[in-house]
Amino acid sequence: MVTIISRITTGRGQVVKGDVFIFPKGEKLTAEDLQGFLAYQRLLYDKRYKPNYNLYTSNHPILQDSEKAWSENNKLVVPMPRLLVDEYAGYFGGNAPTIQLEDETDNDSLQAWLNNVEFADEHSEIVKTVSIYGRSYLLAYQSEGAKPEVAHVEPDEGFMIYDDTVKCEPLAFVRYSWDENGILEGTIYYANEYVTFTDDTLEESISYTWHDVPAVEFYSNEERQGIFDGVKTLIEALDNVMSRKANQVDYFDNAYMLVLGLNLEDEDGNIQIDRNQRLIYSPDTDATSAKVGFIEKPDADGMQENLINRLVDLIYYTSMIPNLQDSAFSGNSSGVALQFKLLPMQNMAAFQERKFIKSLRRMFKVLFESADGGQIVRAIKKESWLDLRFTYTRNMPQNLADAVSTAVQASSLLSQQTALAMIPGVDDPQAEIKRKQEEQNETVKNAFNSIPNTPDYLVGDSHDDTEESEEQ
Repeated sequence: MVTIISRITTGRGQVVKGDVFIFPKGEKLTAEDLQGFLAYQRLLYDKRYKPNYNLYTSNHPILQDSEKAWSENNKLVVPMPRLLVDEYAGYFGGNAPTIQLEDETDNDSLQAWLNNVEFADEHSEIVKTVSIYGRSYLLAYQSEGAKPEVAHVEPDEGFMIYDDTVKCEPLAFVRYSWDENGILEGTIYYANEYVTFTDDTLEESISYTWHDVPAVEFYSNEERQGIFDGVKTLIEALDNVMSRKANQVDYFDNAYMLVLGLNLEDEDGNIQIDRNQRLIYSPDTDATSAKVGFIEKPDADGMQENLINRLVDLIYYTSMIPNLQDSAFSGNSSGVALQFKLLPMQNMAAFQERKFIKSLRRMFKVLFESADGGQIVRAIKKESWLDLRFTYTRNMPQNLADAVSTAVQASSLLSQQTALAMIPGVDDPQAEIKRKQEEQNETVKNAFNSIPNTPDYLVGDSHDDTEESEEQ
């Protein structure tokens, strides 16, 4: 049984951990229910999605701080969120996952569809969005030619509603936007039908080709937390200490000169001093103790540097993203040692991979079992989504020679297809095996053709075609 953490004030909707929406199974949303979900979605936008987007785009809270009078007002931003997201998203999703079917004909059709819809790019955007917001969505739709396609939807543009059973099956997906006049409009996607809406008005339902809710949610953990959600306060503290350090540098550049016990008047009794030169002048002090110097405050540079280093280390450590600029990486070329340093991020990626494969399989179930699923694979094979194989390869520097050597050694124990999958750059092992066989067959044919008086049954079709053309 799911644990309710909040009840939406308007309608019958509820919220469970991870800010997941649930609704009574088998029920349809009313206008009141929809408005309740949209209101809570707006709270999520203000509380999580907008702040996370601002952090990723280097629009940090310190930039909104008010100016302080009689003080330096440096506002420095250290773009750690972008660094963490881009580094991890590149590591996990820099290489598109390999998606394959055993059946050669169906696999060729699947690969052609993946290329046509630019699935690799959609997947990379999903990985980045999950890293920023903690969740993302993939929506299936029909193009103008009635062909199935997919598009990613960010969490500030839509949300999934699950039923209130133990399995929490998708019940509806809502996609919305505001037009230039500020009018809310969108679509509710159910299984077998969809409903459009404008503000609080729901239109009549319309049937369509999708037998399930044509959208899936992607996330890396059940709490739906992004890469830098746990280190926001550390990032803001780093911005503050860097800004204060810059203020201190400006303070020393603008330090006041103190002149005590010296008469700086000219013959006419005037003092030629520009007050903008930051000078404090007092001629009344005893001349025997005259003093000229700068007003200084204690130097806290060492303390600030220690705090900066501690904050940077904590941000990397608690986000489980390694600092690739660390001297420990540059001074050790051992592959095993490098793997241990990457272990926390590898573990996080392994958890996310399982979640992503689960979502991908669900999406292909929707695509294959829809009324027009035969456009991707043969209609009689619409349950082939059960046979799909998903392979993720981490994007990191690799020794290609070692990888090939490992694959060659593994080929004696594993299938040729599995061994080829170990080599970076081989996205479709099955197609690679087919190309290799074609090359070998062509080599054999060329070898026979080069031998004079070769029997026709050894030469093959190419020789027969030549003879037929000569007779004609």
